[in-house]
Amino acid sequence: MALEDDILFLRRIATFRVLGPDALRVLAISLETVHLRASELLFEEGEPADSAYAVVAGAIRLRRASAKPLEEPIVVGEGGLIGESALIVDTDRPASAISVEPSTLYKIPRGIFMRLLESDVEAAAGLRTMIARRIDAVLDDLDTVRPRFEPNA
Repeated sequence: MALEDDILFLRRIATFRVLGPDALRVLAISLETVHLRASELLFEEGEPADSAYAVVAGAIRLRRASAKPLEEPIVVGEGGLIGESALIVDTDRPASAISVEPSTLYKIPRGIFMRLLESDVEAAAGLRTMIARRIDAVLDDLDTVRPRFEPNA
């Protein structure tokens, strides 16, 4: 893709919408393209996570080793972001990622993303707000299921 196309692609991903035009341009320039054949391993559960991956084309299946036999794996398609938390925290991969079909991804290293946030206070504040809203939504969801797990009084 051309640079302007890469910027438009990144802008469609919620995590990167907080970045201003200059930061998006820097991010687009620093993208590393990864091509996978069908059934090729992108990363394995437990590996150190130092980057996220944006799915440009194709699909990636995420599966935990501890998944129950009937548990459906998560499939991330075009425009999806894999490993978002690795952009801001030092962590390990919580699941393995394997291509479902031939796929193209953009690798986004944590170091580059963090430098962009450090240089763009508004983007950092926007990301903090976005994460806070997600946490609030999860807590609200937990409140709806909590009665199922609490003993009757």
